[in-house]
Amino acid sequence: MIYITVKKKLKPGTADAYLAASQAYTDATRAEPGNKFYEHYRSVDDPDTILTIEAFDDAAAGEAHVNSEHFQNGDGDAKQYIAERPDIMYIDAADRDGWDKMSEF
Repeated sequence: MIYITVKKKLKPGTADAYLAASQAYTDATRAEPGNKFYEHYRSVDDPDTILTIEAFDDAAAGEAHVNSEHFQNGDGDAKQYIAERPDIMYIDAADRDGWDKMSEF
């Protein structure tokens, strides 16, 4: 499994517009074979920061995502709301297949 988190700093007050403009991209990504999940979260400390958390079955599924038409087109109109180059965390967890249960709970 590959796990990716992207942190996007948006122009002030544009988070709702960004999420609406990126909906088609979100839907297309979720429909890809090999996509486990693709979710957006708004920071509780900064409403102009969006975290996108996504996972794919394996590196091949991730590569197919990067080569998809919607990825090549970017977030479309949503890109205009991004204030600076996003940060990314990419983790290749080859021995993982998804979520575990939290042992401390």
